[in-house]
Amino acid sequence: MNFRRAFTLIELLVVIAIIAILAAILFPVFAQAKTAAKKTSALSNMKQTATSIAIYSADNDDLFPCAYAVDQNGTMLMGPNSVDQYHLASVPAGWGVNAPWASADAVHWVNSTQPYMKNYELHNNAFTSLYTSGFNYATAPGNLPVISHSMNGLLSVLSATSVAAPSRCPLIVMGNGREAYRGYAYTNPLLRCDVAGTATTPAGVCRFNPGGQPQALSPYGLGARQDTYELTFERGLDTTWVTGDGWIVAYTDTSAKFQKQPQQGTNTGNYNQPGYTYTLGRPGVTVGGYIDVPLRCRFGTGGLYQSYFR
Repeated sequence: MNFRRAFTLIELLVVIAIIAILAAILFPVFAQAKTAAKKTSALSNMKQTATSIAIYSADNDDLFPCAYAVDQNGTMLMGPNSVDQYHLASVPAGWGVNAPWASADAVHWVNSTQPYMKNYELHNNAFTSLYTSGFNYATAPGNLPVISHSMNGLLSVLSATSVAAPSRCPLIVMGNGREAYRGYAYTNPLLRCDVAGTATTPAGVCRFNPGGQPQALSPYGLGARQDTYELTFERGLDTTWVTGDGWIVAYTDTSAKFQKQPQQGTNTGNYNQPGYTYTLGRPGVTVGGYIDVPLRCRFGTGGLYQSYFR
C-alpha cells in the first residue's frame, strides 16, 4: 500500500517565512534596479537633447536656440512680465486653442530643435508627474508629447563660444522640478524680457549680459531681479530632488550627469555650486528645497542672477 506524506504545518510555516524573508530582501533591490534604469534612460535622453542642440547651433551661426516663444514683433510671450501673459509654448507649435501663437511658439527651443531630434519623447522622463489642470485640451490632438525638461534660459540666442566653462554650464535641466506638461513646454530660469515690440519698432533680441545687467530695471515692481524662476503649478513638485536626492543635468559640452543637490541648511560648495543658505520656505515641499532661492546670487549692488546657470 502506498502512503503520501503531506507537509506538516510547521514545514509550511517555515517555507512561508523563508519566502517572506527573500521578498523583503529582493523587493528593495528590484525597486533600486528600476530606479537606476529610469535614471539611465533620463540621462540618455538629456545627452541626446544636448547633442541635438549642439548640431542646431553649428547650423545657426554658433548660436543656441531661442529659449522662449517670441512673436513677429520681438515680444517675448513667456514669463510673468510679458505683455501677453502667455506663459507656456505649445508643443508642437500652434495646436488647437494655441493656433494664434503658432509662429511665436515655433521659435521656442523645443520646437525649433525638433528637426535635429526627430522625437519629442526625449524631453520626457519617468520621474515627473503630469500636470494638466487649467489647460484647455478640448481641440487638442490625442498624441501630444509630454515635456519634462527645460533649457537654461540665460543661454537663449547666445554664442556657444562665449561660454567660459562648457563642462560646468548647464544647458538642459529638470527645471520644472517633478512637474511635466502635455503639449506645452516652459523655460527655467528665463531672462526677463519686458519690452513689447510693435510692427514699426520691433523689440531687440534679449540676451544674457555676463558683464552686467541683462536689461534696465523692470517697471513691474519686482525691484532689481533681472531674471526669473517661474514656480511650478504644484508647490510640492517644485524641488531640486527629482531623481532621488538630485537631478540630471546636460551641459553645453553635451555631457550629462546626475548631480546631487543639498538638503535644507547651508551649502559649503560640496556640490559644485556656490555657497548659500538653503531653505524650504514654501509649504508642501518636503525634500530638496525649492529651486528659485538656492541658485540665486547678487551681482554687485544690482540685479539677482541664477548663479548656478551663469
